[in-house]
Amino acid sequence: MPKVLARLTLPKAVMRRLESSAVYCRTWVTVERQARSNRWVLRGVESGGSTKEIGRYISFFSAEGRRLAWLQKLDRVGSNGVHALVVAPELMSVEMARIGQTYQLLVARHRLGSISGKRPSVESTILFRGIDGQLSPELLKQGLAPEFFTRGGEVKPIPEEFGDAVKAVTGGVSCVNCRHCHGLIDKAVVVVVDEPVSSEVVSIAS
Repeated sequence: MPKVLARLTLPKAVMRRLESSAVYCRTWVTVERQARSNRWVLRGVESGGSTKEIGRYISFFSAEGRRLAWLQKLDRVGSNGVHALVVAPELMSVEMARIGQTYQLLVARHRLGSISGKRPSVESTILFRGIDGQLSPELLKQGLAPEFFTRGGEVKPIPEEFGDAVKAVTGGVSCVNCRHCHGLIDKAVVVVVDEPVSSEVVSIAS
């Protein structure tokens, strides 16, 4: 069975423009081993950003499309690069590229596959592919996602379970000189509130 290329394939001219614009997007998923628990996990890196004219961005979500907490937030000197990393047994990636008001979208699910050699493979399945979607600056400011069409001119709706994830990445691919996360969220901080009667654990997520 041929291996699925679960990432956007962009023209060389676009890739050169992204490179010259210093927009860096790490789109691959890797398999890593956790020695203490003796298990394998998938590792993804939220990354990307944009200039006014062009952008590329990827973030990772749960298999059901929910937002995940990052393992590490990655601060760098420059912008439009890596932002944070996440590890999980299963991930859903949302990758988007933009030229002006035209968007390309790929949503894919990644799972641990069978062990080939010393480590498992990554099994990837494409869930949604949107080509040449459109989104005006006015609708972008409202936090909406691009609208995609079939080759026959019919609206190709983004599945509802991916909607919030796609909107988050739309913000990332349109974020000029991006230095922060749009998909992954801060890890919950557990605060113990000591009261005379009882102790209450409050979970605060930024």
